[in-house]
Amino acid sequence: MARARGNRWKAALGATAIGLVVPGAALAHLERPSYWPDPAPDASITPAAGGGVPAARSLSSAVTKRRSARGSGRVRVVCDGANRKRSFQLAKASIRQARTQGFRVRPSQPEVRYSAKKARQMLSINRRLHGRCRFNSVQKAVDASGNNDRIVIMPGRYLEPESRRQPKNDPRCSPGLLQKDASGDPTPSYEYQVTCPHDQNLVYVAGRAVVGKPLAEPRADRQGIPEQELGPCVRCNLQIEGSGPKAEDVIIDAGDKYEGEGPEAKPLDHAKDVVMRVDRGDGFVGRNFLMRGAREHGFYTEETDGVLLDRTKFFWNADYGHLAFTSDHQLVKNCDGMGAGDAVIYPGGTPETGSQATGFYPDAPRKNTVITKCDMRNSALGYSGSMGNAVRITDNHIYGNTTGIASDTLSSAGHPGFPADSAEVDHNFIYANNFNTYDKASPVKPLVTVPIGTGIVYAGMNDARIHDNWFFDNWRFATMLFAVPDALTNFGGPEGAVFPGVSCAGAPEIPLSTSCGNHQFDNRMGKAPPGFEYPEPLERYGVPHGEADRSTLPNGTDFWWDEFLSNRANCWYDNVGPGGTPASITGPGDAGRAPGLPPNLLPDCGGGENEGLSIGNGDVAKEQYLINCSEGPSAATGPLDCDWYTPPARPGSASAAARSREVAVASQQFARSAEGRRLRQRMEALVAGAGG
Repeated sequence: MARARGNRWKAALGATAIGLVVPGAALAHLERPSYWPDPAPDASITPAAGGGVPAARSLSSAVTKRRSARGSGRVRVVCDGANRKRSFQLAKASIRQARTQGFRVRPSQPEVRYSAKKARQMLSINRRLHGRCRFNSVQKAVDASGNNDRIVIMPGRYLEPESRRQPKNDPRCSPGLLQKDASGDPTPSYEYQVTCPHDQNLVYVAGRAVVGKPLAEPRADRQGIPEQELGPCVRCNLQIEGSGPKAEDVIIDAGDKYEGEGPEAKPLDHAKDVVMRVDRGDGFVGRNFLMRGAREHGFYTEETDGVLLDRTKFFWNADYGHLAFTSDHQLVKNCDGMGAGDAVIYPGGTPETGSQATGFYPDAPRKNTVITKCDMRNSALGYSGSMGNAVRITDNHIYGNTTGIASDTLSSAGHPGFPADSAEVDHNFIYANNFNTYDKASPVKPLVTVPIGTGIVYAGMNDARIHDNWFFDNWRFATMLFAVPDALTNFGGPEGAVFPGVSCAGAPEIPLSTSCGNHQFDNRMGKAPPGFEYPEPLERYGVPHGEADRSTLPNGTDFWWDEFLSNRANCWYDNVGPGGTPASITGPGDAGRAPGLPPNLLPDCGGGENEGLSIGNGDVAKEQYLINCSEGPSAATGPLDCDWYTPPARPGSASAAARSREVAVASQQFARSAEGRRLRQRMEALVAGAGG
């Protein structure tokens, strides 16, 4: 069943416009009313499922003659082709290449080259797997598997023809097994997915049995899947992995009519909405394969406790490369993704394990999802996540996108966890996010409207920590922070219960709950680390960037904040600019001071120790800029008109400096104008009315 998708960023900006502009209703992907799984291990099976990130079993252990321990499960081997020979030939060729030429796990990293010993080991393992192959379909191997089992996929391209033949909107399930979400829209229930697994999905993993119908009306409290529909584990602790040296040796492919050759060939059509969906599949491990060519998502998991994805790739999935929803204890590492119209990686509706945690999470505060050692590139967004609570993004390369990272507090139907809080972005390299996906010639067709040339956009985030990153060569903004008033988060209010701990004073009783308590510190701005080299895909997809050997690679503006009147406790401290000092940092400016030209000081809260020193003053010029951007692309080119959809000038150029001066003058004039005064009065009335 097709998912409704829309422009949540346009909605976010309309919300920031404090009700002065309300764009047409916009929805993210529709979900069934989703619940956060019980974070405790499910001890009904051995070993227990969930309760933490699962450990991967080694490839070599798949070819031992006997199951080595209780609960280790059966191994099923999948080969490409009817006679099994093709997979082994491909494995031998890839192992030989890994020994003689090497390969890259992801483009930003050095080549890996096998030793002679490692090559012999891999060849021996694949020879033994070849002898045990009994399946030529990933889905058939999944259907035959149970708790604790393993599926090893030998090199090849897996099109899953039987899955492709299954109808969309299958009358066995539609409309009989649809359920309404909180907004009243029909969505596929869990029973729908299990009964008609290939309506949307190329490969479907049903982790639990169907035992009952969903609640007639979704619970406001989304902590715990309702017992009446939570069946026992049937495919928990399942591991699926490729046996080749490289992830792209195994391609699970939902695309059609490819343009070009190789793993990054682009599909011109799509057979299914999702390449692989893991539903309530606690303890799932996916390793060493590529998911490509879906109409919507490459990998999709929902209501799952315990997920490890290691050395997986997500190419040319038209919406998200990876989508995780209402899932806990997740680790995605050593990944590579590109070609997404929304984001490469998207953990949305994540559990409230941060500043709004309750007793449901006895070990909180903790991060529920970690994304590390990944390349998120050549997409509209590298990372995104509505209600991305307590997610950590660490030690990644995020480059060549329109915007690198965006997280919002818009709560489209099915997205619990308002307001988004407690994200951490640290020790990343965030650079050259200057990809103009709005160009008609762009190979990536964007499904979101975000500013070209930007590292991070936080629309309504609370209690985030952005620290120890390298931001450089993002030609518009390195980071943006702005507020989203509650009333427009779901065009009427939050989805589900709002738990205590909202950092904005008086919220949620005072309906101004977002963009408070964020700290940005110890970041290095406008300069690349020593020895840095740009990854090759920037050139391949024509993304503008500087020269790696330059002493500075400035961002357009390092830090941009809308200074919304209700915002408190947002702090910027101990960051250094290209000159190696805080004085070379560039900020957003205010009336009479040019953005992008130092000095532009933002509140440092006494080095982060006194949050009370940071209070938004309500910059009407910035709010007008956001209002203009809420209306989408426009031919207007005035200083306060929206420039998000046109490529920015190279920082440091004469045209960039002229633009900054024009904005400064226009901001000062607007603040003194009758229109500016009216806008400020409306902002003040909103805050006063909320307080009353």
